[in-house]
Amino acid sequence: MLQRSEHVVQLTHREAEVLQLVSIGLSAKEAAIELYISPCTVERHVENVRLKTRTRNRAHMIAHVIREGLLNGAQPAGTHIAA
Repeated sequence: MLQRSEHVVQLTHREAEVLQLVSIGLSAKEAAIELYISPCTVERHVENVRLKTRTRNRAHMIAHVIREGLLNGAQPAGTHIAA
């Protein structure tokens, strides 16, 4: 049986924005255009979220954040998006 992680994930506002765009299928370049930042910066935010969530790759990261309720403002207890 799968259980929610006990690990508390704190995302910055920008990490949450990037995560939202990546989760709907935008590439780093497309997300960068949307957010007026460079594609390398988008990739850095994705990597930071991946490390914070202790996930193996981008697909695992997206599945994890959906399962943990970190998208669309739905956050389980113990998580926080920092300003």
